[in-house]
Amino acid sequence: MRNLFLGSVTERSGKSMIALGLAKNGRGKVGYFKPFREVTMCHEGRLFDQDAHLMKKALELKWTEEELSPFVYDAQRPVALDDIVASCERLREGVDDMLIEGTRDIFTGCMGGVSGPTIAHAVGASMVLVSSATLPGLDKICMLRKMMEQQSLEFRGVVLNNVSDPGPGRLLESHGVKVLGEVPTVPRLRHYTVREVAEALDARIAQGEEWLDGRVESLMIGAMSPETALTHMRRAARKALITGGDRTDIQMAALSTDTSCLVLTGGMPSARSVMVRAYEEGVPILLTDLNTLEASDRIDHLIARIDPEDSEKIELIARTIREHVDLEAVWGE
Repeated sequence: MRNLFLGSVTERSGKSMIALGLAKNGRGKVGYFKPFREVTMCHEGRLFDQDAHLMKKALELKWTEEELSPFVYDAQRPVALDDIVASCERLREGVDDMLIEGTRDIFTGCMGGVSGPTIAHAVGASMVLVSSATLPGLDKICMLRKMMEQQSLEFRGVVLNNVSDPGPGRLLESHGVKVLGEVPTVPRLRHYTVREVAEALDARIAQGEEWLDGRVESLMIGAMSPETALTHMRRAARKALITGGDRTDIQMAALSTDTSCLVLTGGMPSARSVMVRAYEEGVPILLTDLNTLEASDRIDHLIARIDPEDSEKIELIARTIREHVDLEAVWGE
């Protein structure tokens, strides 16, 4: 049995997507363990890690989400490393290989002696890093490689995500880092739903709850004249438009183009004429107390969730990883 630790070098690296794709392309039954909960969700009175829920469903694991991701990191009251190892060992029953997913930053846990490399070493796992193809990410990869050599930790290599240029991969290879894969940007995987926008903004649904599962592919801020805005709006498909509740002109212009939702800032409701037109077009209206800049920043940092019931997206992820990652180098002996 192989233990494989997947560590994230940069924020928003796409680690969860890579983890799912690698697990779906394992050599046999792949188990899953994520020591520390991060993005949590509440279901039927239970609070658990979102990634653990996805992996439980996608990999058909018998363990509960709380068992798959049991701990919360607190630097002042750190979890004992022995407890993490024991939890991992319990989950190995009935699987051929174990995938252990780290936090969004591999250095989380250093103060408590439970960082990603420390956990990987303790459970005897090989390390695979996931990173965006940015210069800060490349620098961290080179630093981590040297650190893992000192810890006698087996470093299998790095998977670069959202790659559009072969340059970063070549640069890493020239510095002795094995690049296991270069995964291109897949637009379908970066889209999110209106519901996710509403949750990210803590928004109130003014109307259109029945259309919250609509897909959002682009973001636009309506802070210009209607004539100028309309030119740009026509080029943006399935957009979320962010504008003030008093900008009836911009809202009406958006509703004449391909718009997934209106996000009205400042907590101000839209005019009745807008609500009527939005209902006719099937466009939800979200109200948030945030200002336009705050709302756009939250949406811009929104990462599309992977719905465990979305078999089409899960298969797309598995196929993308199969086509762009050296799976034998990842899972082989």
